[in-house]
Amino acid sequence: MERNDRSYTIWQDDIVAYEEYHWAKNLTATNLEPVDLLGFKIQNWLIYKRIEAFRRESSKTIEQDVEETTFVAPKSPFDSIVDQLSDDEKVNEIVKFLNVQLNIPFAKKLAGRIQFLIEASKGEYPDEVAISPESLKNFVSFLQAETNLKYPDVVLSPSKNIRAQWRSAPNRHFAVEFLPTGDAHFVIFTPNLKHPDKTNRMSGILSVDSLMPTAQPLGVLSWCS
Repeated sequence: MERNDRSYTIWQDDIVAYEEYHWAKNLTATNLEPVDLLGFKIQNWLIYKRIEAFRRESSKTIEQDVEETTFVAPKSPFDSIVDQLSDDEKVNEIVKFLNVQLNIPFAKKLAGRIQFLIEASKGEYPDEVAISPESLKNFVSFLQAETNLKYPDVVLSPSKNIRAQWRSAPNRHFAVEFLPTGDAHFVIFTPNLKHPDKTNRMSGILSVDSLMPTAQPLGVLSWCS
């Protein structure tokens, strides 16, 4: 549908009004494309160095306490390497993790987008944390579990949380804000099969691992995957 179509404008206004009602705030980050990444130097050695240091330390612990305890491996590398860092450093480490991630098809493109959001956020509020590291971590963990999803539009909420959106039409809209608590605030628009001129609207808050089991029966994978 062309963007100068009056019906598109009406639907878009409807989406914006509905999301403002549930989020109660407007987005502050821009939707512009990320900066050119050709000159961006990827320093993967740092994340590998910290992972290897963690492994060596864990190995020593196992040798010393083998009869008393059993080591439990972390769910992902950045679960263990970012605990001692500042929030901005944690975000940077997760971006580096994305650059070496293999099971997210668009990982490098997403890393570039996150880097752009960091720079935009710091440019506007240089003394504040650029992005909530826990929100970003929950977003990346979600993508690791749902590897068939398309690349989403990614922006920041006023609270510096990651907000991802998949939309192919005004009545095919799936937006998620990943909260630091491990929950997700979502909005879903789907076609009303019994009344083609109407749109079903659903929103709520649930745990990130419950997001797709809730959204999939509503048909979101038909435009998100």
